[in-house]
Amino acid sequence: MNMILNLDNFTFICKIIALHIKVKLSVSPLPLGSNYYRGNTPKSLFFAVFMAVTMVLSSSFVSMGQQHPRLKIVSPAADSSMIDTSIAYFRGVADPSGMLFLNGTEVKIYRTGVFAAPLYLQNGINELEICHVVDTDTLRKRMVMVHEKPAPPQPTAGFAIEYARILPGGELWLQPGDHLQVEMKATPGMQAYFYKDIPLYEVDASEAGVAGIYRGEYTVQPSDTLANKRIPFYLRDNATKKNVTLDSREQVTFLTQHHTLTGLTTGDQAPLFYGLGTDRLGGARMGHLDNGVKLEVTGKWQDMYRVRLSEQMQAYIPANNLRLQKGVHFRPHSITGSWAVYTDTVNDYVAIGLNERLPYTSIQQQDPTRIVVDVYGAVSNSNWITQKDGLLAIQNVWYEQVSKDIFRIYIELKEKQLWGYEIGYEGSRLVIRVKPQPPVLDLRQLTVAVDAGHGGSNRGAMGMTGVLEKDLNLSMALKLKKALDRAGASVIMTRETDKPFNNGERLKWIKQQNPDILVSIHCNASGNPMVQGASTYYRHQPYRPVSQHIYAEMRKLGLADFGNVGGFNFTLNSPTEFPSVLVEVAFLSNPEDEERLLDTKFHDEVAGSIVAGLQRFLREVDQLSAVSYRKSAIGN
Repeated sequence: MNMILNLDNFTFICKIIALHIKVKLSVSPLPLGSNYYRGNTPKSLFFAVFMAVTMVLSSSFVSMGQQHPRLKIVSPAADSSMIDTSIAYFRGVADPSGMLFLNGTEVKIYRTGVFAAPLYLQNGINELEICHVVDTDTLRKRMVMVHEKPAPPQPTAGFAIEYARILPGGELWLQPGDHLQVEMKATPGMQAYFYKDIPLYEVDASEAGVAGIYRGEYTVQPSDTLANKRIPFYLRDNATKKNVTLDSREQVTFLTQHHTLTGLTTGDQAPLFYGLGTDRLGGARMGHLDNGVKLEVTGKWQDMYRVRLSEQMQAYIPANNLRLQKGVHFRPHSITGSWAVYTDTVNDYVAIGLNERLPYTSIQQQDPTRIVVDVYGAVSNSNWITQKDGLLAIQNVWYEQVSKDIFRIYIELKEKQLWGYEIGYEGSRLVIRVKPQPPVLDLRQLTVAVDAGHGGSNRGAMGMTGVLEKDLNLSMALKLKKALDRAGASVIMTRETDKPFNNGERLKWIKQQNPDILVSIHCNASGNPMVQGASTYYRHQPYRPVSQHIYAEMRKLGLADFGNVGGFNFTLNSPTEFPSVLVEVAFLSNPEDEERLLDTKFHDEVAGSIVAGLQRFLREVDQLSAVSYRKSAIGN
């Protein structure tokens, strides 16, 4: 048998030797944690080299002969690896007719062949002894993982500036009164400056994690002029009189023009964000604005404009959702006109006259059920509020001027449950459309939108067996459609085949169909294969009950409790037009959950649970309506 010691193996051996020299070597089988070798003598060093070579060679010999399809280890990805975290995962696929052992401890193989187990690594060398037994045939494999904590950051070498940053980074527009915040990493113990010789102060190394981190701040003045310029940073060594300079990579503009900078929103649903924070679903949203709404721009951070809503409130909007206006335009402002509150026998409406399209946000209140809309830049001149007969959803409306530039609209509803509303403009008139509660709370009288998540080139997650989330989502969505059909509901589907459908376009299409309820079906995934369970998600508080009832029914399937999650920033949870729930059925990344997700009978059970949850929700709403009606009758 020929064996070639390649560069990767040679490098790995060298790292083990270096590790031995640096610390006492500890070779520990997992998860037992017992040490079978320690040493720091020349003799022990020789043995460490011998063991390192043996581990690499034996691992390589086994892997060369291991073309056996019965065991595929996905993680660790290599026979020998370096890792800087103390927890890793042993996962892959094996012949389920056999038994799998890791360092003498059995690892469960599910019927799908998938297995997973946590690895708790000790600092230093960790040896994995893997044994897969099928009848009298035993396959053995050895793997090595070296866990080293990340090296601490080092001070800048020599006399130099390592980097100079404008915080929070990217292209920056500031106005007078804003703070220009900067950071520089350079030779410790020096004098440092930026911009107009403004001093930088070195941060204590215990706080910064390393010596030589300098920070500074400057308050922008009305007299400052800067247009798309880089900020200079200076480092001075008083002992040698040496100086070094470095400009920031980011460019800065000071908004010191004499007039207001304004822009108009583009698109039907321009998002407003509270701040610059973000995650995989984007930042926390205040709401969405109609097309052509006027906003005052007060700054920019990378690709986000900062906009003024009122004297005390600001927001952020993506640059591609705002078209800057040329020339001189005044700050968004309007007095309010008369109101009209009416119905078209399908929906109720509140219409308020304004001079121009102003920004707005809304929240929902419960007990009593209300829609509260704040219009920014509006001042009351509303002396006439006409409420027509025959309103279906609206009990009463009124307003409050809560500050000099915030006009607050209250819409109190007749029912406990909110069924949807939409805010937009007709010309410069603000119109709020309110959906009434369905007259009959029965699935036979309702339209349910069913969304099969992902599709086409958007595959979603992938299980260890190779199954794709998009396919599982579609299977369960089609099962749900059949279950809803049997219950008598009208069903609309975002997709019934494997086709791509952008989430923005998907939501736009759903809104056009005007469903009573939306259910979006997905499979969850995590980098930790031990995480499992069902979960449901909602964005707006009044729509939580439907997600709770579906979650309660899903838990009856024996799925683990991952939770009922609120304030969720998923696109299909964002609309206020109808109650919506995202159902993450189970974790495709977990062996036990994946096993269930691959069972089409389980798909039928999921569909049945969602229908049962919807029916429970409707019964609860019906009971609340009956109680509310009796109280109203007693009051009258």
